[in-house]
Amino acid sequence: MTHTAARVERVFWVACPVILFVVMFGHMTAIVFNALALMALGVAAAAWSPERPSLWRWPLALPIAGWAGWSLASVAWSMYPMISLHAWCDEVLYPLVSFWGFWLFGTQLRRPEPVVAVNWIACLAVAVISALNWGHLQPPTANTFPMHFYNRVGHTSTLAVFAMALFAGFLLRPRWRVIGASGIVLCLFIGLATLNRFFWPAAAAALLVALFPLYRRRLPLALLVVAVVGAAGVGTLELSSRLRSAALPPAAQQPHDLAIEGHQVYVPGSLSAIGDTVSADTRPKLWAFYIREAERHAWVGVGFGKPLPGIVYRSEMPASLLAVEPQALTHAHNLFINTWLQTGFVGVVLQTVLLLCLALRFWRLRAVKPWLCAAGVALVAGMIAKNSTDDFMWQTTMLAFWAFAGLLLGCAEQARAPGAASSGTARGQSTAARSEQRREAPTAELGE
Repeated sequence: MTHTAARVERVFWVACPVILFVVMFGHMTAIVFNALALMALGVAAAAWSPERPSLWRWPLALPIAGWAGWSLASVAWSMYPMISLHAWCDEVLYPLVSFWGFWLFGTQLRRPEPVVAVNWIACLAVAVISALNWGHLQPPTANTFPMHFYNRVGHTSTLAVFAMALFAGFLLRPRWRVIGASGIVLCLFIGLATLNRFFWPAAAAALLVALFPLYRRRLPLALLVVAVVGAAGVGTLELSSRLRSAALPPAAQQPHDLAIEGHQVYVPGSLSAIGDTVSADTRPKLWAFYIREAERHAWVGVGFGKPLPGIVYRSEMPASLLAVEPQALTHAHNLFINTWLQTGFVGVVLQTVLLLCLALRFWRLRAVKPWLCAAGVALVAGMIAKNSTDDFMWQTTMLAFWAFAGLLLGCAEQARAPGAASSGTARGQSTAARSEQRREAPTAELGE
């Protein structure tokens, strides 16, 4: 049984690189599900293997059981149970099984950089598609090659934030530093091409956390990094807003005022596009409507599934809100408000606990693998920041988040394991012995 389980677990070497590549694209459903089937097979083999710890000792077992169990239970009171069950599989079951699969895979890896480079290649392909179709990435997009495989701009910009954390954790090492830095630049270019304005705050949050090991003991460098990332974030947000509105930049001497709930806030002319964007944003009205409706099922929600609240509260949606925001019925444009609408306060608490436990699990490894630890926390921070004004956490985006988290955690815990230290010591002793032999027999070595 032990040897059989070990052989079956080899499917991770196929499934994980495939998922790392295809999650960056759209219209890859068949490939994704084939890889997920292999992933499930490997996870099942590991769960039954006597060489692996029991399932309840796997990372985040209890928080995952709590969140998965409650969200599945909400199917029972959902008005559309089949929609809820399908959404639960896409957003809970597949991603969390993949989290464990990538964690198991990460614990086996000795050189994770070539595997992560698969995602770098995918980001390069997305960047090329973005460059070739600059200005034409907003929906509706042409159904031609290679645009057919370009995911929607919101999802693509979210995936770029996740990939930056992955590259910072694995590829900012001496031999891979150029690849890692170029990968981050590719992700920034991908985000710029999407014209997604909220990509930049999320990217800034992810980079500030991910680069923490670089500046944690250098206060001047830390202040410089914060200032540069902050200024770059504001500048690129302004540029993205201007490109999105396709408006000519106003004169710097003519400042625009920002109107929030009827109150005027001064905004410099150089940031006029940000002011116009915030003033015209319909999200506060959308949040107010959905929060008011969520109070009707405050504790248990209306059932799991992102489209459910829009379907259930369709008749309650004011026509004036639909007039200014045609996408108002899709979802509440906030991760936690959506969770509250679907699964109630209980679901929000369980989801929050799960994310906090994930961040704390990484934090506990800060002394062993500081870069992987920082990247894991950055992944969580970037995800929350990106989904505070929208909710892209479904299907391949949710899959990518938990897959990347599992890979980072598995590699970090593999480095902490006693076996890793002992094998490293053994390799060091073997290398020292071979060096000693070469010094003692130089003539024989030359003769060879």
